[in-house]
Formats: sequence, structure tokens, C-alpha cells
Amino acid sequence: MTPKIYDRPLIPLLLALMTGIVVGLWLPNLSGVSLAVGLAFLFSLLFFWKGQKVFLLPLFLFFTLGYWSLQSWVSPRLPANHVSHFIDGRPWHIIGTVDGDPERFPDRTRLVLKAESLARKGVFHKVSGAVRVTIREPVASLRSGDRVACLAKLKEIHNFNNPGGFNYRRYLAFRGIYASASVSMESFVIRLHPGKTYRLGHAIDHSRRAVSCLIDKATPEDPGEARGIIKALLIGDRSEVSREIRDVFNRIGTAHLLAISGLHIGIVATLAFMGFRFVLARSQRVLLAAWPAKGAALLSLFPVLFYGLLAGMSPATQRAVIMVMVFLMALLFERERDTINTLALAALVILVISPTALFEISFQLSFTAVFAILYILKHLPFVVKLRSGPPKVYKRPALFLFVSAAAILGTLPITLYYFNQTSLIGILTNCVMVPLIGFLVVPLGLLAVLFLPVAPTVALLIMKGATVTLEGCLGLAVFFSKWPFAAVRTVTPTLIEIGLYYALAWVLFNWRRTRRARPLLIGLAIVALADVGYWVNERYGRDELRMTVIDVGQGSSALMELPGGPCILVDGGGFYDNRFDVGAWVVGPFLWKRKIATVEILVLSHPNSDHLNGLLFIARHFNVREVWMNQEYVPNKQYQDFLDIISQKDIRIVGLEELLTPKTINGVRFQVLYPPEDFLERKTKDFWRTLNNNCLVLKVLFDKVSFLLTGDIEAEAEKELTSLACTNLKSNVLLVPHHGSRGSSTPEFLRCVDPDMGVISSGWKNIFGFPHQKTLDRYQARGCQIFRTDRQGAITITTDGTQLAVKPFVEPSS
Repeated sequence: MTPKIYDRPLIPLLLALMTGIVVGLWLPNLSGVSLAVGLAFLFSLLFFWKGQKVFLLPLFLFFTLGYWSLQSWVSPRLPANHVSHFIDGRPWHIIGTVDGDPERFPDRTRLVLKAESLARKGVFHKVSGAVRVTIREPVASLRSGDRVACLAKLKEIHNFNNPGGFNYRRYLAFRGIYASASVSMESFVIRLHPGKTYRLGHAIDHSRRAVSCLIDKATPEDPGEARGIIKALLIGDRSEVSREIRDVFNRIGTAHLLAISGLHIGIVATLAFMGFRFVLARSQRVLLAAWPAKGAALLSLFPVLFYGLLAGMSPATQRAVIMVMVFLMALLFERERDTINTLALAALVILVISPTALFEISFQLSFTAVFAILYILKHLPFVVKLRSGPPKVYKRPALFLFVSAAAILGTLPITLYYFNQTSLIGILTNCVMVPLIGFLVVPLGLLAVLFLPVAPTVALLIMKGATVTLEGCLGLAVFFSKWPFAAVRTVTPTLIEIGLYYALAWVLFNWRRTRRARPLLIGLAIVALADVGYWVNERYGRDELRMTVIDVGQGSSALMELPGGPCILVDGGGFYDNRFDVGAWVVGPFLWKRKIATVEILVLSHPNSDHLNGLLFIARHFNVREVWMNQEYVPNKQYQDFLDIISQKDIRIVGLEELLTPKTINGVRFQVLYPPEDFLERKTKDFWRTLNNNCLVLKVLFDKVSFLLTGDIEAEAEKELTSLACTNLKSNVLLVPHHGSRGSSTPEFLRCVDPDMGVISSGWKNIFGFPHQKTLDRYQARGCQIFRTDRQGAITITTDGTQLAVKPFVEPSS
């Protein structure tokens, strides 16, 4: 029989707490009456099951606890001297204390600074609050607790405001950070004096540095991969793990091995438990007291805690340590049989301490994976048979295979929601990589750490053994990742689809245990069909043209969804230093959330980084058929990489000669108006023909409504364009040239275009001052309505060919 809900009393309490936290995020600052009515309705739906008694008072209390515990995070009352109140766009001398270990990258260092004071021109303020500081150089000397001073401008935390986009402001607010600062050089940061640490803290920090040095000695000729990974596994330092190696582990479904999580802590606990139980079982006194397992569980707490401290006790590691320690305590108190209730207790402890953990990816993946494993171990008949009966050779490998499958399938929707990729060989690779890394590399590394204080030479030899083993694992990982079917990219599932997945899994597992399974399956099928129908109509059944100017910061990217479904992406945004991949983190997720996996045409207006760089990810990971471009070559890595991707994926390039002939796709007419066909030959004579002035200018016409996309053309190109095609420039919607710069949108150009509305794609408080006020004045003088991505986020314009509807993602405040 399926256990009833009151057989596991912690599960409804956990659900009530989680529901309160979620409601607290979606509906903050509810009045007491509204909250009570909502509670009554919610629990009448969830817990009024026929034949079951559920005590509602504890559920009310835990729901209320969850709701109010989150309010200080979603609606904080910051003091008057909080550092966020001093953001004014001018530099401050900031003094504060480094909170936690800085994150170190090859080209920058990032840290959290607990601000103490701000000073400028004789004005001094004593402040509170945390600032996220980015130093644009690697800095090795800073440690947690150091008191430092720096010169920097305080900035607000700002999102890329696109539908379904990542909420970076909330992410940092949940960490108590409401301001950021950027320091251009290490010399602008002064270490006033080292941090004061307690003896334990000093010992841990010293141990972490000693282990890091040991790893460096064990890998003197290592280019960085094995060294970086073993530092990530032992001391939680992922700064030396390259993006390429992370992609390799993502493709083979073993990315969880690179971050210390419940898996690593659980393996350490398992090995420690087995070792201690083996030793304790040798004592007759311990055996008579029936204490080998209890004593082993108690002693195993210390290696778990040691590993967590050595790894830096990041929030994810803290949660993993708490979860494993709760399971060990369950063994100590003989509650090990009720594993799911124990898991619920671990989740309750973590969420009571930190309610924002519910929205952390690591929390969701860890607890979902463990729950899936525990559930199949108890409810899948074949697995139950494997666990019972006499031990046989095939049983352990088969059990490991099922556990791996349970973890992967159990977390599949969450993985797709956050990462849009799943490994098709993950079950196989986990069966290979987890034992090698988890039960060989990590234990060898920790054994080396234990020998380090007493026998450094032995520790070095053991660490070399660990790194040699890890290099072999890396070779296997790279081999698996090169399989053409190793991984697939997918669109983003909605929350409804994630719910359907788990509901269907529950129905299938309980098909023979409950009479409700059949009607539930029918209901789920109806909801699934409705969901599929909605998205099929949304993607392929629309007869309108929809253009979304995506908020990509200081750059430009516009998606056009044509009647019947084809998509055209004009530019992809991008940053000049390419430290942040706009394609991977902004444009790609935006497309996937729209259920777009195929972009029929990419249009590159010109190969400047703020238009080009984001297209590399799209060309590499989406189905692309054509690229429209003027083929002006620039000798930089990004443009060459773009050409290489086009060649590797056999994408057709449509050059200027062909583009100058109008094309019609699903009733929408496209015409490239500029540059002239011979612009490359003219470059030697006309020095004003820069990359900006050689942009493709694209006119899009759908029945009576037209759009003009101008790239970054400036005054000289506008002058030539108006002389060549003034009568053809007239458009309803203008994507304003060069982000609204002062040197574009000339009066003659605006007279020819005569737009009803203009859209300016520019970065929030960008260093160029775009859009320029004089440019805005010219549009205002013509009565042209202006929309701006820096203030209103993504701008979506929909037309049926006669009428226009505009929807900014951020509505202007009244």
C-alpha cells in the first residue's frame, strides 16, 4: 500500500512551508485577512482527502512561517545609512571588509564587500550593507575578513528585462546585496590590514591554502584542467575550471561532479561510515551494545563537517552538509527506514534557516535527485527485488544503473528549465565517472590532505596519484563528449509542463496502488493536449508579424516571428570584452522560452561586437538555415569564429548581391536598401565608410505596416541612403540608428522615414550616454513615440498588417 500522508507527518509540514515561501514571493505584503482566506482555500484543496485526518493548525503555522520569513527578503526595509542610498553615478572612496572568499577568474576577481564608510571631497558617511565589487584584474592577495579600501562608482543592480529572463536583482537581493561597483585596476584596491579570524577560522583558511599549494606541486606541468578540477573537488575553488571543460561535463551529464554537492558529501559520509563500522565491529563490547552502526554514524559526522569546512562552506555545501548530517542522525536514532521523512526533515531545517534556498538551483536539484532515488528504491518492484534476497554479482551494478537513471530522470525537467540541455548518455557516463571521481579521486585527495601535516612527501605522492587518475577521467569525459548524440539542446519547459511531468511519473508509479490513477491520467492527458495545442498555435498558427527588440544591454538584437512560424534574428548583441556571453545568457534563453529551436535566418548588420558576439551561440546551438550579411571582413577572433561555425554547420551565406533583390517570406517582404553593392571598392576612397556606415539597412513590409532596421549607420551613411532611396524609406516603425547617438538620426533622414514610433536599443546608463538628448529632441519634435530598452526592457510590436500593438516588458511608472 502507498503510505498515507499522515504516516509521514513532516511531508505536509514541508509542503506548507514551501507553499508559504512561494506565495510570499508571488504575493508579497498580503494583509492578514487575505492571507487567512487564501490559507483556508489552499488547504481545503490540498489536504481534505476522504478518510484521512489532517491537523490543519500546524499547516497554517508552517505556511505562515514560510510566508513571513520571505518578506524581509522581497520587501526589505533598508536603514537610512544603507549603501544603496548613496548611488549617484560618481566615485566614492569605499572602506569595508571582504565577506567570504573572493571568486577568482583568469581576467578578474569578484568579491562581496561589507561597507563601513563612504568618503568624497571631505564628506564622510558611516554606512551599512554589502556591495558586489568586480576588480578587472586577477588579485591573489585578498582573503575573507580583509579590511580594504577602493575607489569606485556605486551602481544599482540591473536586469536584462526580457520576458522569462533571469532575475539578477532578486538573485543578489536574496544574498543581501543591493549595490555593485567596478574597479578597473588592482592598484585602486588597498588592503588596509588582514582580517581578524578566530583560531578555527585561521586554521581552516591556512589548511585551504596549504591544500591548494599541494595540488600546485602535484601538477607542476598541468595546463590547468586537472589542477582546476581537483581544487574544485577538494577546496571548492572553481576559478581554474575552464568554460570548455565545464561544457564537456555538461554534454555528458556529469556537471554535478564539478561542484561540491550532496553527492560528494554523501560519498565521504558513506566511505567514513563503512570504515568506522568496520573498525567498531572488531570490538566485542561495541557489538554487544549493538553500536557499530550508531557509533559509525556518530563518528562520520566529523569527516563530513571537515570536508564541508575544507570546501569553504559555500551555501550549496552548507545545505549538502546539513542534509547528510540529518541522515546520519537518523541512523543514530534508528529512524533510517523512514528515509523520505528524513529527507523532509533536512529540507525543513534548511528552509527554516534560509527560506531563499528554495529558489536555488542546487537545492532543487539535490533534493529532487535524492527524493527520486529514495522513491524508486522503495516503489519500483524490480529495484525492490534487486535489494532483497541473496547478494549476487550483477545486483550492485544494476542498482547503481537504476540509481543513476532515477537521479537523471527525476531532475530532468529542472535541468531543462535552467540549462536547456540534457545528456543522452548521462546514465552511462555517470556509471563510469561517479565511481572514478567520487570513490577514487576525492578519497585519494582527502587522504593526501590527512597526510599533509605529518608526512608531506607521502601526501604529495598520494595527490599525484589522484591527479593522474583525474587526468584519465578527463580523457574519458572528452571522449564521451565528442559523440555526436551525447547531448541535445531543448526549449524551456513551462512550470505547468514540469508539473505535468512529475504528476505523470506519480501516476505511473502508483498505477496499481490507487484507484485514482486512471481518472488522473485522463485529466493529465487533457491538460497536456491543451498545452501542446496552445504552443502549436502560438508558434505556427499566428497570422501576425511580431517583432521583439530584445534587451541585450549596450547592443542590438531583434527577433521577427513571421506569420506561420518562421523566425528571423537581426543581430545578437554582445559585449566588447566578451566576458559575458549575451547569446548564451540572454538571447538564447529568450528564444527557448518562446519554444523556438529553429531560427531560419540570422541577419548580421555589421561585424561590431555589440551586434555580432551574441550570434555565435545562436549559430552554434540553434537550427539556422541562412545568414544574411554584407561580408565585410574584420580580422578578429569573434568574426572568424562566426565564419567557422557557419562553415561547420553548412549554413548558407546570402551576400549583398543577392540581398539587394527583394524577398517575400510568408507574405512579409524584405528588402535591403543599403549599403551600395560596390561599397567595399569605395572604402579606399571614402574614409567615412566605417563598419557602422556599412551596415545592412533592412526594410520589412507586411501589408500596410513597415519596419526599418538601420543597424549603426551614422550621418554620412544616412545622407547617402536618403539620396538613393528617400521615397522607399517611409516606415511606421524605426529601429533608431546607432542606439540614438548624437551623430545619427539626421533631420533629412527622419523626414524621409517619417516614423510613427521609434525603438532605441541601448544599455542602461551606458558609458556612451546613448541615447543623446538632442537626438531624442529631434524625434519628439516630429511627434514620434519613442520606446527604449534601457528603461522599458524588451519591446514587442505586433501587427496584423494594418494595426500596430506595442507592449514594453517594463511599463513606464505613472
